[in-house]
Amino acid sequence: AMEQRRAELLDSLPDEPEAGGAGTITIALRFADGRTGRRRFDADDATMGDVFNWVDAVFEMERERIELSTMTGQKKFVFGEDGTSEMTLSDAGLGKMTGLRVTEIEAEEDTNNGDEEEEEEEEEEDDEEEDDEYDDDEEEEEL
Repeated sequence: AMEQRRAELLDSLPDEPEAGGAGTITIALRFADGRTGRRRFDADDATMGDVFNWVDAVFEMERERIELSTMTGQKKFVFGEDGTSEMTLSDAGLGKMTGLRVTEIEAEEDTNNGDEEEEEEEEEEDDEEEDDEYDDDEEEEEL
């Protein structure tokens, strides 16, 4: 069933527009395991749903279980959330060359990794200390 769905998703993808055409967006994907992907979409025709379908069909990651985020982390997209899937790429504010990081969303049942969360909190505290030192340096320079 999954293979059939992927074949259908692949068929449903919009044709790739010409490179350098007006309104053409190139999306470069980066996966946690180091894989990368690249495809062109039409900014005003293609939707974020098409991007999710592409990831699902070609890279075999269920679109409902991934998060796409810009490299800076400013924008995050989750399939089916807040009308994301219907949003065109230009509405989503993607630029002509957009890198998107593909992250697998942990199923909620997997959240019994209490240890990991604690470690992350400790790391954050360390970061704050570093910031403080940095602030002191800046003040000294001003003096």
